[in-house]
Amino acid sequence: MTKEALLNELANNTWVMIKPSGIHGIGVFAVRDIPNGCNKMFSKEMGEWTTVSKIEIDGLPQHAKDIVENYCLYDEANYFLPTQGFKAIDLSLFLNHADIPNIISVNDGAYFEAIRDIKKGEELLIDYGAIVEGE
Repeated sequence: MTKEALLNELANNTWVMIKPSGIHGIGVFAVRDIPNGCNKMFSKEMGEWTTVSKIEIDGLPQHAKDIVENYCLYDEANYFLPTQGFKAIDLSLFLNHADIPNIISVNDGAYFEAIRDIKKGEELLIDYGAIVEGE
């Protein structure tokens, strides 16, 4: 991305930041009003997801298990890890759960969409149960 494109992205297409959450740990918050239907809150092309069995995760050192258990979705048998690893992290990994969300996952997390207007300063919330079935 050129410097001009980066500055344009910051000025016109930056929607969220992470900060401490009253719900749990760190959350994702709107830095400006987000209109219903907006689907550009998170970076595109962050990468794919790799399916790793819970048995394989159990074989990792504790610090690595802690990262996976804190930031990754899972079902009954597997975790879904970002293929690029955890050094460049997708802010969507910090979304907290709510039974009544204000965003939804589209195409298994390919992107997220606001399902109502979200005010500046409001935490973005998603229903985890609508993304991955199981536990």
